[in-house]
Amino acid sequence: MSVRTFAVVVGLAFLLGGGAILFVALAVEAPSGSLIPCGNALGIGFDEPAASAVSPAFVDICADLRHRRLLWGAPVAGLGALLLLGSSVGARRATRR
Repeated sequence: MSVRTFAVVVGLAFLLGGGAILFVALAVEAPSGSLIPCGNALGIGFDEPAASAVSPAFVDICADLRHRRLLWGAPVAGLGALLLLGSSVGARRATRR
């Protein structure tokens, strides 16, 4: 396997992994045992009035969970995108020779 192919495979794995980290939904378990949806790391699917109806603290807990997930997911997806971009630029330079 060439270095370029390896970079594409690893970059694609990182990009898909980072996307999964960013788009998988989060939830917090309330003391009553019910799950409160927090949306994903980008905030899509978060219903703030429903979370604050249970307890105003859950809004802050969900925000903290989304922030932590974003701190992990964005660099992983960014590294994958950079690897894919670098392997495509490297492929163009090799064909021009």
